[in-house]
Amino acid sequence: MFSFRRATTRVRLVLACHSYYPAVGGVERLVQGVAEQFARRGVDTSVVTRRDAGTAPSERVNGVNVIRIPMTRVAGFHFPRGYVRTLRELNPDVFHLVGNRVWCVDFYFPFAWNVRWPLVMTGHGFYQYEMHRRAWDRWYFERYLPRCLRRVDVYTADTVHERDQLIGWGVDPSRIEILPAAVSLDEFAGSRNNAREIRSRWGFKAAHVAVYVGGFYDNKRVDRLVRAVAATGGTWALVAIGRDLPGGAHDRASVARLAAELGAEVALSDVLPRAEVLDALAAADAVALGSSYEGFGILLLEAMAMGRPFVAFRTGAAPELAATGSGFCVDSIEEFTAALGKLTDPATRTALGTRGREVVPAYSVEELVNRLSRTYERAVEHARAPR
Repeated sequence: MFSFRRATTRVRLVLACHSYYPAVGGVERLVQGVAEQFARRGVDTSVVTRRDAGTAPSERVNGVNVIRIPMTRVAGFHFPRGYVRTLRELNPDVFHLVGNRVWCVDFYFPFAWNVRWPLVMTGHGFYQYEMHRRAWDRWYFERYLPRCLRRVDVYTADTVHERDQLIGWGVDPSRIEILPAAVSLDEFAGSRNNAREIRSRWGFKAAHVAVYVGGFYDNKRVDRLVRAVAATGGTWALVAIGRDLPGGAHDRASVARLAAELGAEVALSDVLPRAEVLDALAAADAVALGSSYEGFGILLLEAMAMGRPFVAFRTGAAPELAATGSGFCVDSIEEFTAALGKLTDPATRTALGTRGREVVPAYSVEELVNRLSRTYERAVEHARAPR
């Protein structure tokens, strides 16, 4: 019987992701964790991704075959060279597409009907549809994507909201599974005893510090965090870490100006090495997420794994994760400020942080791979069934 749970090297798994290690980002780290976990379990695992400057066209990274596709830029668009040919040469037993409205998905769909390998897709939410919803985006997500998903054997949605969107667009509910995103718990194992040093380096007068990690993008709305912190009257300060997109409505410069206007204690940082990010989370009293849209919001899982309570706006997986008793899900800046007020109580912070650590093993990469193994087997069965 075909099994990913008791695999041999003859089982070939191929994942396609728009970018991969050494690129940083929530999706990149998640795909890397999944690929390496399957490789350790004896699955012949390959990742097909974009070739960035300074990376090799192909290499083996922690047991995973990484094949990087060169891109040709034409009229502002990037076209992959040899993408489908590479997939045919790999001839997967299961092919897992990751993303939507990115090159690895959009350049595969036109050829999807010409191959018969089992196909699983994970979209990680629908950013363009939620943030722009122009005529083109409505056509793509409401009409084109549902037609393409007829070729997908199983679609894995990160959240209840994502599943419900697909059903609303006419996708067969029986083809959809909810598989939440995950974190590698190994990163959060062990104690970190430098919190006092890190907080001293931040130099805040406020007694409590909220930490955000992500980026200064339009959907991330770091400005909402600044307003919530400012409204605490100096009780809370904010550390915001992430890549900047200068010129955006909520870029780092605009956030800095807002903090100065409101008199909020804020430290803004560019991307930091992973070890420093984890140290910042460990030194926080709470983790904050101001996003107006998230496909999932993996920062919240990182907060739980670190034993820190979170406060997040109602988007992505925030409602489901807050329901575990690990943090607060809010609908306004006023509610966000009120939640920070509750977290000034050490007992409340400890109770929510402890609950997060108790719950987060269900969202580990190891558990996700266990569930994906069953999903892949289901995709194989569906692909083999008469059509």
